[in-house]
Amino acid sequence: MNVENKDINFLQDDRMVSSELIFDGAILRLYHNQLKLDSGQIVSRELIHHQPAAAILAVTSENKILLVKQYRPAIVEDIYEVPAGILDYHDSATEVAEVGALRELEEETGYQAKRIEKIASFYVTPGYLNEEITLFHASELVKVDNPLPQDADEDVTVYEFTKAEIKTMMAKGEIKDLKTLYALQIWLNQ
Repeated sequence: MNVENKDINFLQDDRMVSSELIFDGAILRLYHNQLKLDSGQIVSRELIHHQPAAAILAVTSENKILLVKQYRPAIVEDIYEVPAGILDYHDSATEVAEVGALRELEEETGYQAKRIEKIASFYVTPGYLNEEITLFHASELVKVDNPLPQDADEDVTVYEFTKAEIKTMMAKGEIKDLKTLYALQIWLNQ
């Protein structure tokens, strides 16, 4: 991972007594940190740094939602998700979330958005993971003749669904990804 320590928020915590890098992988780093609580107690925390990501609530002109289906080895299952991906880190900086969202939308779906708006930023599992996802609403979609290619390690398939179809899928428990459920709730309540 090419991220610098200054860009990892929990390594800047003034309550930190010590920090040990346990694992430095391609997309995450695992640390064992000692923190001094306000009570004075020293506690151990295993914390994971994960590059931030962008997710896209992409809605077609027919008011259908674009979801991708892909295999997730951690749960040994193919699942539906909103298009999303890790923001690139280069030249000592993290990619701007909107730029990353537009790139991921094109890579995963073959569409570009003429209009994109930030909905919210949120943490996935803040008890031990600092991954922040910024969710965008993309509209005025245009199919691209020669889209950016999917990442070499991705194999995603794009689907379009109506609100009625999504409600049925959700009722049957067919959508299990939290960022996707959050995005879909926003879309269904518009």
